[in-house]
Amino acid sequence: MNSTVQKKIREVAKQVSTLPACELPQALLSLQDILNDASMRSEQNIVKKEIWSAGLTQVLCQLVRQDFTHCPGGWQCAVSLAALLCECILGLDLLLADSQTFQKTFLPLVIENLILLCKNLQEKYLQIPDFEQYKSSRQDALKFFTAVLDVTVHLVMSYKTLGGKVLMSPRLLQLLITDDKETSIVVMNFIRSIVELSGLLHIAENDICCFLDELVYKLTSTSDAIIGRSATKTVNALAEAESRVVHLLNRRFIGLKPLLKRWQFKGFQPELQKLLSFLTAESAAVTEEQEYHAAAVVIQSTFRGYKTRQMLHRAEKALSSLQRKYRETKAANMQKKLADQQQRALQEQLVASRQLALRNVRNKHLHYIGILPAGALDKYLEGREFEAATKIQSVWRGRQERKKLDSRYKDAKVVKAVIIIQQAVRKWLARKRTERMRRLFLWPHLSDEKHVQLQADILRWREQHPMEVDSQARQEERHNRARELLSMHLLTARSHQLKDQHITSLLTRLEIDSNLLLNAPKLHEASAADVEVYHSFSLPVSFRAREAHHSQLKQQQTRWWQTYQEEHDDEESGA
Repeated sequence: MNSTVQKKIREVAKQVSTLPACELPQALLSLQDILNDASMRSEQNIVKKEIWSAGLTQVLCQLVRQDFTHCPGGWQCAVSLAALLCECILGLDLLLADSQTFQKTFLPLVIENLILLCKNLQEKYLQIPDFEQYKSSRQDALKFFTAVLDVTVHLVMSYKTLGGKVLMSPRLLQLLITDDKETSIVVMNFIRSIVELSGLLHIAENDICCFLDELVYKLTSTSDAIIGRSATKTVNALAEAESRVVHLLNRRFIGLKPLLKRWQFKGFQPELQKLLSFLTAESAAVTEEQEYHAAAVVIQSTFRGYKTRQMLHRAEKALSSLQRKYRETKAANMQKKLADQQQRALQEQLVASRQLALRNVRNKHLHYIGILPAGALDKYLEGREFEAATKIQSVWRGRQERKKLDSRYKDAKVVKAVIIIQQAVRKWLARKRTERMRRLFLWPHLSDEKHVQLQADILRWREQHPMEVDSQARQEERHNRARELLSMHLLTARSHQLKDQHITSLLTRLEIDSNLLLNAPKLHEASAADVEVYHSFSLPVSFRAREAHHSQLKQQQTRWWQTYQEEHDDEESGA
């Protein structure tokens, strides 16, 4: 923990020592922000120890006892302080001496003060009139009352030994003894939670009798099913937690069983049957045996129902699978039957068509034979025999070639594999040859003597071929010539730019026209819009197009022998 947190806690402790009692709750609530800032659990434990060392936890314990009616924040502030006190206590790890004081003295005092705060909140709730205009105030008071009891349950959940202190508190019985429906239900639920957490082992028989008397009184005096159900659950929880409760029920409430019959069919029959079993049993052992028997019956019925449902599910699944298989088989058989019928119909149609074609051919041949003269009959029959022989030979050769197709396919695969292998080998040999040539023609490493000789040759060549340096007049002449060329370029650049733009526009126009001509529709598909697209506003272009159109029409209308005459005339004129 850093010094900033210690400084904040000390400032809060200083404020507590100087502020009046009505302003203490708001000052102590600032500890909640300090706890929230501690992210890790170890840091929170250190902060809680520091709060305990500063005495602020003890101040919180004493502060929840006071009346918050006139304090800033009201009873909401009291509930926040109770929650803060519980958070400061939970997980607090103290030294041995402080731990004994904390366990034996401080924690029971905290429980007593929290129950006292619940008593004050219950009185505040009962003081509010039960009218529609005060409905929100009553709901807030009941919410505060329930929140403080939940804080107490949370505290008992961490410190199980506090459960006996809670149940033996006389103020808890005062909370239970009330005619108000809402608060009595909340208190009974609270007692049931405490009993389930800590049991009734260290509770005196007199205290248990007090609780049973009040719960039985609520069962016999009220007609509200919600209160009856809550009281029944609470009595059952007491009986389950301690066997003495069963003896007390059978000894103190002998005539209770007939009075409970009026709660039948009110929505909590299982809880009521359980309570009746406690009243019927002579001892806790019998009650336990009855509970075991009922539990065994429930388990058996549940298991048998599960097995039956599982068997029904398997039967339904098998039946659905059988039906599906039957339908699929039936559909497949029908499909096969239809396919066979269609195949037979096609075969019959094919045979009929072949027979018809053969009959037509024979009738045609007979017709030809009938109209032929006697001298040409032998020649016609020889021609028919030659055609038949040719047809038979072509069919036979095709069959033979198809037989050889598999072997040819295998040979082709072998040839292709050989070609691939040869290509791979040639590439490998080429790489080897290249590497060998590279190793032969590598530039040898120059020695120091060779390096000095090359430098001397370079210097000698530079001395024999010195660099020519132009004179001042030559440089000025060259500079003036460059200026003239630059000015000439600047003068003619605009005209050249315009010419380039004109050439570019012409090329673009030619490209657009060529695309239009390539995508031109046919004459019978052309429309008025297409005519507008291909219309030209240039008179020379229109005139040239009209001449080309007339010449094309004239060429199409000319006879074929006239075209040869025109070509001959053109050749003579060219010569």
